[in-house]
Amino acid sequence: MTDSVKLTMQTLRATDFKHWLATFWLVKRKLSQQQARYSVLKVDTDTSLEQKLKQAVTSKILDTDYQLQAYDFLTADQDKGLLTIDSAATDVTLIQAEIDKGTANQKVEQYQDLLDSWAMVIKLEHQEQAVYAYRKINKFNHSTRLSHISFIQFKDKELKDLDEQAIFTLDTQIDFFSYQGTTFISNKREFESALNFRAGMEQNRDVVLQEFVDLNIFSDATLLKQHIGANLNYLRKVSSIQKSGYYKDAKFMEELVKVNSEKNWGLQVENGVIVINEASIELVLTLLNNGRLESPINHEVFDASVKKKVS
Repeated sequence: MTDSVKLTMQTLRATDFKHWLATFWLVKRKLSQQQARYSVLKVDTDTSLEQKLKQAVTSKILDTDYQLQAYDFLTADQDKGLLTIDSAATDVTLIQAEIDKGTANQKVEQYQDLLDSWAMVIKLEHQEQAVYAYRKINKFNHSTRLSHISFIQFKDKELKDLDEQAIFTLDTQIDFFSYQGTTFISNKREFESALNFRAGMEQNRDVVLQEFVDLNIFSDATLLKQHIGANLNYLRKVSSIQKSGYYKDAKFMEELVKVNSEKNWGLQVENGVIVINEASIELVLTLLNNGRLESPINHEVFDASVKKKVS
């Protein structure tokens, strides 16, 4: 994580949001061949709700218990951590471009317009500055699911049926927000779900597996691709492998083969090329992630899916 990202957050936390305007947007998403297309609807709100939405965003920003950490595909439990990623590496830039069209966007005119939305965005803006805060839409706002739900209110000592009213549930927990080219993530799972990160990781899988073959690391990566498939855990691992890029370092690969032989780790290597089999796939993913680590204290050896480099 760069110093500029830290400075961005410091600036944001020092901001007085009193005169910032809050607007509310719904995001519709369509998938075509794993590519997402987004459109947005402007939703008018009363003063009370506008203040509640604004408070939801500013309370997340101003909570100094949240510590910054660079986003990685393999990340430990966040527990009051804000993961940071360049917005240009995500779909938020596409969504924000739609929101920034302003009055050119359609407004919500009837209840049905609210349903089947993918996400909601609260935009705070003042002069040339803007914060975009995102939340994945609650499942009770999808039309097919609403048909099986009854909304009940307890009033005057009895339960009353609200089915005849236009109910829209709103969860103002913020999954992530973007400001000045950086996205700050408080809920990694919902962030990845809302922005279709699985498709990006599947692309990473295909790229890195082809590079394995081109670099003559494996004679054939077909079995590895079949094993990884669309499994999110394996997609994270292979995306992390691509990001770290150890496999592109010839010396690293030479040392991997050498240590594998010395430590009897079980990789089958023929003429410097790793031979993939069912039993070795997990080991391959671990070693290419540089995830087999030895304690300098008692020399125990661990496979670590999540690790943090000590500077």
